[in-house]
Formats: sequence, structure tokens, C-alpha cells
Amino acid sequence: MKINLNSAKIESMVIRVPRGAGILCEAREFKLSVDPTSPSAKANLVLETKTDWPNSSDDLNLIRGAGEYEVAGVRIRGISLTKEEDSKHLRTAYVVLFDELNLCFLPSLKNGIDDDVLEKIGEIDVLFINNGNETKKVIQLIRNIDPRAVVFISGVKKDAEALSKELGQPLDPLDRVSIKFKDLNDEETKLIWLTIKEK
Repeated sequence: MKINLNSAKIESMVIRVPRGAGILCEAREFKLSVDPTSPSAKANLVLETKTDWPNSSDDLNLIRGAGEYEVAGVRIRGISLTKEEDSKHLRTAYVVLFDELNLCFLPSLKNGIDDDVLEKIGEIDVLFINNGNETKKVIQLIRNIDPRAVVFISGVKKDAEALSKELGQPLDPLDRVSIKFKDLNDEETKLIWLTIKEK
């Protein structure tokens, strides 16, 4: 693979929710897809936060489960969420290092996150979280992780309004957003609401 993101500093990232579900992040030529509903030939890297057992794939650009990986200069840490697993499914949180920016992708959570998992996640610049989590859990996760920005993915207006009210920031529905890294700061967590398009 010829693409290497370490060759020059990334200044911004375009994020959108493709029709149906999943997240697509684009930084220069590199495309990262998280939890797509169908395989995307356009993505250089695909992450799955929820995987059926057994966990196996011949695709080198598809990551399922815990471990440390590197694809085209992008480093990925998969963190096992054992409290969320059952006999049929594996659940994983991912921390992705784009240049010097830490992104965290969380699946829907029923039981929250233990302190040891929070420690493994570490400092995060942009947290991606969906409305499969209750609003109270979303707020608690945001406060525990304390990212510089949160991308909240939801098609439910009342969930976004509850989050907006609790954290004291207006939220407007967007179908895509460009995050400029220079605009992120440590003073306030920036909230972004991405709506889910119907299939």
C-alpha cells in the first residue's frame, strides 16, 4: 500500500455517516470505515466494534478485536470490552492515532466502561459515540474520557437535545463535518451531532 499518513502533517479530517450506518473518516487519501453495514472497497482500513464469534478474516485491512496494529502509518489499538461480550459476540473499543491525533471509537455499551479500560484508552482528542448508549451513559463517558471533541452519531433528535442541554452547547444536525485539528482546544469539549441517514 503506497499511502503513508506520516509523510506530512494532517490538518483536517472529513467525517460522515454513510447511508444506513457506520462512520467514514477521510484524511487526505486515507479512508477509515468503522462498522460499515457492507464491505467498502473505498476504505483503506475497516474496524468492527462488534464481531461474531469465531473472529477470523483474511483481509489485512479489516481489524476485529483487541491488539495493536499498523496500516499505512496509522496505528490502531483494539481494547477488549469483556463486560460487553457474550457467547456469540466480541466487543472492542479502538484508539486510532492519525498523525498526532488520538481518535476513539466506542460501540453501544450496556454496562459502561471499567477504570482499567479507561486507563487503556488514555487521552483522546476525538471521541465517537452513538445513540445505542443511554444519554446518561453517554454523558458519563464524555466526562470520564474528557476528549477535546465528541462526534455523537444519532438519528434521534431528543437524544441530541438531552446531550446538548446537559453539556451546555447547541447542537445542529449535520450529515458530514470537517474537523480542523487547529480548532480543537483543551478549554471546552466541542460537540458535533451527525445524523444517520436511512438506507
